[in-house]
Amino acid sequence: MTAEHLHGKHSARRSVFAETVTEMRVVRRVPPARRAVTSRALGFYVFDDRLFEELDWYELIDPAEGDEHPAAAVAAVLQGGSKARLVGVAAPGGRSDLAVQVLIALVDSLRASPARRLVAAPGAHDEDVLRRAGFGPLDGSFAVEL
Repeated sequence: MTAEHLHGKHSARRSVFAETVTEMRVVRRVPPARRAVTSRALGFYVFDDRLFEELDWYELIDPAEGDEHPAAAVAAVLQGGSKARLVGVAAPGGRSDLAVQVLIALVDSLRASPARRLVAAPGAHDEDVLRRAGFGPLDGSFAVEL
């Protein structure tokens, strides 16, 4: 093998690795300073700041990007004892894959909370997205055990 051939092979591996790293996303609570960026990027606007205060908002982000970059998806949860309620999920441009990612990461995150079950409010998201994220039917809604 020539040095040129090896270099080309190494470059191909590096670009695959770089793509993999940039695809890594994590879920975190939305910091107050990011509320405007998050809401604008996902096409919703908060007219009442109490909405952010009463709900727990989680965003799916690439940790390598700065805070000026919008979240890939967001989910809102109302906590209450042993049950948490999924109020809504938003992802840009109908990206159901991102909605599923934020829900899966949200479920993992909520396992550290007192809640034992996450129940989707009617209309929180479509049935297909909820099922792909591990939710199953429960009393006319969808839920996942934590």
